[in-house]
Amino acid sequence: MKFRIRFVNQVVGVFLIVALGFLFAILISIGSNQRWFARNYRYYSVFSSAAGVSVGLPITFRGFQVGRVTAVRLTEDNEVHVDFFIQDTFYDRVWEHSLIQLVSNPLGIGGGLVFHQGMFPSDPIPEGSLIPTITSAQGRELVRSNLVRLPDQDDTINQLIDQVGPIMRNVEEITEILTVVLADIAATMQGTGEGPIQDMVNQTNRLLREAETVMVNASTISDNVAAITEEFRDPTGIVPRLLDPSGSIATFLDDDDALFLQIEAILEGMNRSINEVADFATFVNAQSPELLFMLEEGREALSVGQDVLEGLRNNPLLRGGIPERREQPSTTRSFRDDTF
Repeated sequence: MKFRIRFVNQVVGVFLIVALGFLFAILISIGSNQRWFARNYRYYSVFSSAAGVSVGLPITFRGFQVGRVTAVRLTEDNEVHVDFFIQDTFYDRVWEHSLIQLVSNPLGIGGGLVFHQGMFPSDPIPEGSLIPTITSAQGRELVRSNLVRLPDQDDTINQLIDQVGPIMRNVEEITEILTVVLADIAATMQGTGEGPIQDMVNQTNRLLREAETVMVNASTISDNVAAITEEFRDPTGIVPRLLDPSGSIATFLDDDDALFLQIEAILEGMNRSINEVADFATFVNAQSPELLFMLEEGREALSVGQDVLEGLRNNPLLRGGIPERREQPSTTRSFRDDTF
């Protein structure tokens, strides 16, 4: 039976359209995040040197990135033209008398191009216009005329120097702490320290010594097992001779169950004795409750032993036994025969 799907082409087309829709949505999302569809307004500035200026260098305004350098070129007049753009979201802040400043630092901290806004609000400077640098003649004139909003500039080096003191104090505290920790570690390793770590180390050493003793015992047991194994492998050894049908064990057990009958009689006598002891334990139960418990445990153990011997006697591999013996009267008196 052939399996067919109706409207295969239509289903494939729907999935293809949905996939293309998702692809376009992803591209649009990426483009919006990367400002592919945003308008950038381009300007330029003139520098005396290209040192510290490179393509892709961000332009910041009060800590916000408002643009980026797009090109750096040297003109025939040996001037450095720097082309850059301002994002459309900050275009309305490009007022008249605005400046560009190249901020550099010998330590390599806090460098970049900084945009300084004009003092008075105005329409944005037309796109493609020159925004002078703060070091140019026009820029210095605007600064002297107080036509540019210059934020308070802090000396980065002085800030770093001010931070050196707290940093050194922190380093000193950390050094003292490390000294104490290293001293504790050294004392712990030498076994002269105190505290939970030293206790843990002592316990570990004790466990290692016990483990060493156990390993020695295990080695001894392994040697004994190896010796026993060799005895089993040796056809003339003591174990094969004992287990041989004509060996000592077979000769000892081949007595028509006489040995088992004798052991059973002994166990029965012991069972009667245990009963007498149990009666006596009942009498002293108020003073020694644990004694009765121990006697009951012994009685149960003897009963289990009797069952085991009964099972051995019924084993078809063992034949013979011990002739029945007369029961001799006991010369001892039981505690139950006494008169209280």
